[in-house]
Amino acid sequence: MTEEILPPKDFYFSIPDWANNTGNQECLFGIYPELKIPDVSKEEEYKIISGKSEYSNKGLVAILPGGRVLSDNAVISPDNKLIYELSVEWRTPPEKHSIFKKNELPPVTMSEETVALLNHPAASNYYHWMLEAMARIHLMQQSNIKIDRYIINHRSLPFQLETLQACGIPEDRIIVPHNDFHFKAKQLVVPSYINYPNAWSCKYIRNLLLNPEGIKKDIEFERIYIMRTNRRRVRNEKEILQVLNDYGFKIIFPETMSVQKQIEIFQSAKIIVSAHGAALANLVFCEPGTRVVELFASSYIEMHYWLISRLMNLDYRFIIGKRRRKRRKTWWSGFDDMVIDKWALINELQ
Repeated sequence: MTEEILPPKDFYFSIPDWANNTGNQECLFGIYPELKIPDVSKEEEYKIISGKSEYSNKGLVAILPGGRVLSDNAVISPDNKLIYELSVEWRTPPEKHSIFKKNELPPVTMSEETVALLNHPAASNYYHWMLEAMARIHLMQQSNIKIDRYIINHRSLPFQLETLQACGIPEDRIIVPHNDFHFKAKQLVVPSYINYPNAWSCKYIRNLLLNPEGIKKDIEFERIYIMRTNRRRVRNEKEILQVLNDYGFKIIFPETMSVQKQIEIFQSAKIIVSAHGAALANLVFCEPGTRVVELFASSYIEMHYWLISRLMNLDYRFIIGKRRRKRRKTWWSGFDDMVIDKWALINELQ
């Protein structure tokens, strides 16, 4: 059954904004409070956390009676307003969201079911999937709301299918949205957006996927270097690899491996060297005390893996290298390559 509905003209910034402004507080369930970001363990770590939020956001779940989903980037409240927290378009403020440029919407498909929305704007990225999309699954499960089906914008990537199976979401109950997707559920269950790794999300992923009794540690992977083949590369990598070879490091390409293989490698690791990148989400599987040396370009320094390291009691170090932009300029400095001082690396390995 379908019906025509006009595009929204206004927005709520967050789920609580919707609940508080419409008198629907009874539809809002608090699962975890906001958590303070840990203190630095070394003075130089202020370079990583400077200007960042001091708290991870609350873990919430809401039930939107008659809530709607448009494509994979818009959630619309029962009173026909965009809920921006669940509809984030990075680098775009709420009032400039693409939905406000539409004159009409595709016909809406109606459902009499309770449907959980688990979309994520970067679902195809290993880090964002493991520590944010999967964390939202945990929130939904903690709410104990009975779910009939799930809307998830996955692309059938191996790590997505492997983890969905692990958390007990059957493939035949998943709805994958498309460009003209416009769906209205009797009850739309929406977990809040996760902005940073935190104690409960790291614990959930580790406990869900790591079976200590089934792990066979391999001394071949005690010292690993994660090589990047596309963006955020180390330009002087030949020089850096010579140093790492002298210290007995093995090069790995996590994107070619199953999740379980990555877990085994990170469980085996005693020292990990890597440019900032999604594969470092696997730090949640490391043993306490594992040394991590993260490499940054000076133009792009993020705190996600420092934060995981602090939460998992790892020995975190970092090196800020010289920025090297690609020939084709982009709006985002996060794609910049880097040149790393080999002596700075040697100092962190000794």
